[in-house]
Amino acid sequence: MLLVQLSAMGDQVQTLPAVSDILARWPGLELHWAVDRRFAEIARMHPGVHRVHALPLKDVQLGRAGALPALLRELRELRASRFDFVWDPQSVLKSALVARLARLRRGGLRVGYRAADCGGEPLAARLFDRHYARPPGVHGTLGRRLFAQAAFDTQVSGPPRYGIREAFALPGEPPEPTPYAVLAHGASKAEKLWPQDHWRALGECLIEQGLRLVLPWGSDEERDRANALVAGWPAGAARLAPRGSLTDMARLLAGARLVVGVDSGFSHLAAALARPLLMLFTSTGPELFSPELERLSVTLGGHGQTPSAESACEAALGLLRAIAASGAQTA
Repeated sequence: MLLVQLSAMGDQVQTLPAVSDILARWPGLELHWAVDRRFAEIARMHPGVHRVHALPLKDVQLGRAGALPALLRELRELRASRFDFVWDPQSVLKSALVARLARLRRGGLRVGYRAADCGGEPLAARLFDRHYARPPGVHGTLGRRLFAQAAFDTQVSGPPRYGIREAFALPGEPPEPTPYAVLAHGASKAEKLWPQDHWRALGECLIEQGLRLVLPWGSDEERDRANALVAGWPAGAARLAPRGSLTDMARLLAGARLVVGVDSGFSHLAAALARPLLMLFTSTGPELFSPELERLSVTLGGHGQTPSAESACEAALGLLRAIAASGAQTA
């Protein structure tokens, strides 16, 4: 089977439970995953994925040297396999084109959404052999699980199983020598950001609890915002995370006592790793959010309502108390 989920980071994470469902129902299945190369590490984290086809699609779009020959090589390798099923839960034109390029065995099927549910790109549906309706009002993790249930007779019961937590549960050198909180302050869209003065106040609240703050960043703009926050806190109380790989970031998140983030891929990754998580929604809403362990997660705001710094501090302290009471930080 070929799974086509090209982007973005949060969507990759939200696809992992559907992969777990499929492999639980069909344990002998050889599952391949086609993904934009920027997010290939997410697909590789799941132990049930047999092969990842990392396509440099963004590099080609940006006109980077060598990107087009690299894409053509990856597509040739993809076409060297023959699949019984090609499943495209993204169902937009670029993903449907990749699905169409994959070669099928006799009787094989390409499965995607119907035209009305192809993200405003109804032509994508013409490239599928079998079509399904997107469940109304359901998106994110649950939507993909329900799609897999309809197409592949899987079971949707219990919390989502992302399948990656165990890969980061092994003992080793901790990312920080003292308990720390990760503040995932960046987002792909400006409307998802939380105000800087709110982050500053929340950081002061967490520093008072003895936590060191670590701030990841993915662009020059995010780095500048993070540096401005760090400069406003006491010396040594906070630092920027090294700009490493997604695997490095997962390792950092997995060791955190607490993660606070906006609606971003890093926050969804923290949820997949079952870390205590406070998620701050502004323009979007929490219906897209599916933590593996709900008792370790709190959501605030959403749909135009921006959480206050005071409510965020109160929620973070409540999570820390719950963790201390249950020992959940080592779960």
